[in-house]
Amino acid sequence: MPARRKIEKKEALDHLKSIYQLFLKRGGDPKRFTIRHYNILNDNSHMYIDVFVKKLGGWNKCLTDAAIPLGFRQYKEFSKEEIAAYVKKVYKQFQTAGKKDVKYKGQEKTFRMKDFQDFNEALGGRFSLAVILKRFGSWSNLLRDLNIPIGRSRGLEHDQIVEHVKKVYDLFNKKESPEKIFSKEMYEKHNFVEDVYISSKLIERRFGTWLGAKRKMRIR
Repeated sequence: MPARRKIEKKEALDHLKSIYQLFLKRGGDPKRFTIRHYNILNDNSHMYIDVFVKKLGGWNKCLTDAAIPLGFRQYKEFSKEEIAAYVKKVYKQFQTAGKKDVKYKGQEKTFRMKDFQDFNEALGGRFSLAVILKRFGSWSNLLRDLNIPIGRSRGLEHDQIVEHVKKVYDLFNKKESPEKIFSKEMYEKHNFVEDVYISSKLIERRFGTWLGAKRKMRIR
């Protein structure tokens, strides 16, 4: 197997710029170039994303060094009301589709983060999920502020809550890097499991604190 050659910073940044230009040519929003977009468009096998995320000081630093706008700061450029209005538009599309779903006939299906991503893409993806979570703090906060039902909360037994949290924890471990902590934010990010949502606020009410809940469930 040939030795892996050293990648120079200038070469990496030039490649990053070329991928960004390709992203723009395909109609991408100049202020929303993300790791996901890079991975989709990158066809250079030796220029993996970890070159930018780990070796060159982080994704945002590399974007800055390459003079590419930091898309994640989009949440600062638009008001909470503008973002909320757009989410309501996505939610309306979600509800319209739900009425046609025989499985949920006569019921109000829970609006999950996955649902937002699916319908957001269909509407052009003006705001990313990351921007929305940054602005509102968590998915449950967003649903509460927009008066959208947030799923199951009352009448849950202790064992039901513990079982759900542990399922979310397992999903978190599969999806996230090992150095990340299972915080409330991470819990909310992966909260929907088998169409069930239990808010972190409810968990804190039942267990006293988030750390207390983790301790009692023996979750790190």
